[in-house]
Amino acid sequence: MRTKHAFRYVGTPDPMTEREAYHCEKYIKKNKDKMVQKGQYLIDTTALLSLFHLDCWNCRSVHRETCCEGGQPYSVEKWQIPIIEREIPEISKRLTDEQVKKSLLKDGVWDERELAGTIRMRHGNCLFYQENNGRYGCAIHAYTEERGLDVHTLKPFSCQLYPIDLIDTGEHILLTAVTEETSSFSRWGTDYLEQFYCASQERRRLAVHVSDEVFAVDGYRPAYEWNLPLLRFLLQEEAEEVEKILANRYNQLSVQV
Repeated sequence: MRTKHAFRYVGTPDPMTEREAYHCEKYIKKNKDKMVQKGQYLIDTTALLSLFHLDCWNCRSVHRETCCEGGQPYSVEKWQIPIIEREIPEISKRLTDEQVKKSLLKDGVWDERELAGTIRMRHGNCLFYQENNGRYGCAIHAYTEERGLDVHTLKPFSCQLYPIDLIDTGEHILLTAVTEETSSFSRWGTDYLEQFYCASQERRRLAVHVSDEVFAVDGYRPAYEWNLPLLRFLLQEEAEEVEKILANRYNQLSVQV
């Protein structure tokens, strides 16, 4: 197995393993004829049409923990570090947990034991996973919405992506989503597919004990639709055409079903 130094996850310095790079290259070779190239992007239409339901506010009511708990987010790239640091005083003012507020101002954001740009954990969770108006979620995201700021530049990049993924191959940037076929190299791995309702309409359909309003079966939509603002931010002038291609292919699949 050859080392693929060029392969990397976009938006983080956290590396792909040699095995992940191998599986990614193998997947592209097998499926490239089904993909669409737009500029530097290689659009994996099949994966991006996979169904998801990001009913995030209800996640904690049916799962033991959410994707924001039980670990650290992927490290941010160097360009995001000063942007996040600049907003910390204002973000801290809005925190309700005084201990977290003091810790943030005293000890800072970053885990010095890890790669530069790695956010510290508190009680096993991301430092910014905090209570806001009676609900738990990302304090950075809540701050951007409250202030009308651009979430795409301030919130850690990887935290905005799920269920899609962006992988720089050295030749193209693969725009895909986590599926059974991509999980061997996606930054999201297999956990979502195996454990969370958001990634499996069939698992949700079998969960008859869950209220119909929670992760509603008819609420599943193609992966790309959950990330349209981010995709438009990334694709810029190519975004409209890519959306049309994906929407048309989804409509064709719906008719066939």
